[in-house]
Amino acid sequence: IATSLPPLLSLSCCCAGRRADTHGLQFWQQEESRNFLPEFLEIQIETDKSISVKELAINEQGEEEWMTFKQKLPLKTAFFDAWEGKEKLPQNLPIKKSYRLDAVVSFIRTDTDESADDGSHSCEGHHVVHVRANKGSMALAKQLHQIEKCLAERNGDHKFSGDDKDASSDTAANKQLTLVSGISLEDRLQQIQEQLRKVEEKEGARDDQWLLLNGFVVTKVDDSDDVRSFNAKFKEPSIVLFREIEGTGSRGNGTLASEPSNDLTIAPAGTLLQETMVPDSVMDTTSISNSCGPKFPLSDLMNLPSKGDLVAIDAEFVCVQAEESSITYSGQKEITSEPRNALARLSVINCQTNDVIIDDYVLPREPVVDYLTRFSGIRQNDLNPNSSPHHLVTPLEAYLKVRLLMERGCIFVGHGLSQDFRVINICIPPNQIIDTAEIFHQPNQRYISLRYLTNYVMGKDMQQEVHDSIEDARASYELFTTAVRLKKEGRFDDYLMQLYAHGHKTQFKLGVAHDK
Repeated sequence: IATSLPPLLSLSCCCAGRRADTHGLQFWQQEESRNFLPEFLEIQIETDKSISVKELAINEQGEEEWMTFKQKLPLKTAFFDAWEGKEKLPQNLPIKKSYRLDAVVSFIRTDTDESADDGSHSCEGHHVVHVRANKGSMALAKQLHQIEKCLAERNGDHKFSGDDKDASSDTAANKQLTLVSGISLEDRLQQIQEQLRKVEEKEGARDDQWLLLNGFVVTKVDDSDDVRSFNAKFKEPSIVLFREIEGTGSRGNGTLASEPSNDLTIAPAGTLLQETMVPDSVMDTTSISNSCGPKFPLSDLMNLPSKGDLVAIDAEFVCVQAEESSITYSGQKEITSEPRNALARLSVINCQTNDVIIDDYVLPREPVVDYLTRFSGIRQNDLNPNSSPHHLVTPLEAYLKVRLLMERGCIFVGHGLSQDFRVINICIPPNQIIDTAEIFHQPNQRYISLRYLTNYVMGKDMQQEVHDSIEDARASYELFTTAVRLKKEGRFDDYLMQLYAHGHKTQFKLGVAHDK
């Protein structure tokens, strides 16, 4: 029995492909009707075990009208008697929520032959996605709020986070030295305020923009009717996503609720943050190959790094799709399909304790075409689900571990992290990333490899045979601490110039002492 309503309402369109069903495609594909998807819904679960749904629809006169549908759950009376006798009905009923259409997944059919009305026609085609893009002012408003919080925390005002500890204690602002941007928070605040004013003047009362994602092509959609209608024979609904809003009553009224928050409140070390969506138990995974637990036991979860703590991270990849190319008539190489990599190993180090908290090998979902052993250190047996000697996990388990550390407010230190996070398929807030590839980089110059930086800055060679993600993660953190020291001494800019001068002189080759 439904006793709650989610902030995101995902509906699967079971009618897709059922041309002969009057409640299927025949209902949607009536060219002269307006059987459109509703843009607004209002759902209420009643105390009498029924559900009512209101849709903002267009009537025959072309006017907007709220239509109500009510359905009692088809369950036996004995079931309700048992329910009310043993487990009382939740006190939160009746409950009502309002939703707005947020995304639509459609199937675009290349074969529109209607001869087979029994649903046995071919399924050749592809999927497209219509997604609502919020106004630019909303993103700027979030940035403005985040900057105001950072300024308040730096000035010892913890009213944003509700933290009453001594203002002299470490704050996230003291730990997030990236050495990349010279813009102060005050200047950035003024820039955002000015941008927000201009965007609001330009947008005015405009509705949110709809975007069409068709493969790699993204285009703007001027009319929401193109999103909600399925009159065309080649277009079929697949999945519909509604997002909760606060208050409706009429078209366009209402604001988004339950928006994901980037708020990272100050918390004492070791404190478990209650607002994380991912449970801490995701760290306690069982190996696919040997059924053993992780190196970081569940009993130590209270010691997980939290808000503002630095964690060094590195990932290794394998290739699951090789590059495909052809030679044109002019003799030039033309790439027809880009290579695609998958996560194969993930290592994370707690920089406060220097302990390895994650060292997982990851079993890709797709067959591996190249283990890239020279660069990744991964060999075939390492990812064998039957015989791998390592702690082997699924991509989802690896993703959730990184997601947990992100939600706890950890700051990730690494080299070339944009590539790592892209393959892991996760988006980390910029204020939680310290990338040594960006720190040791001059504008309009090439990026420097981790191995060369380690050789020059710390005077030691690494990755002599194969890559090791734990070694790479430690090297990234050491580079960061060296950069912080040089910055405090006022020598970082000169040091970076010397680094590039030596690199150009030696063509960024290893094994040449920089003091000669």
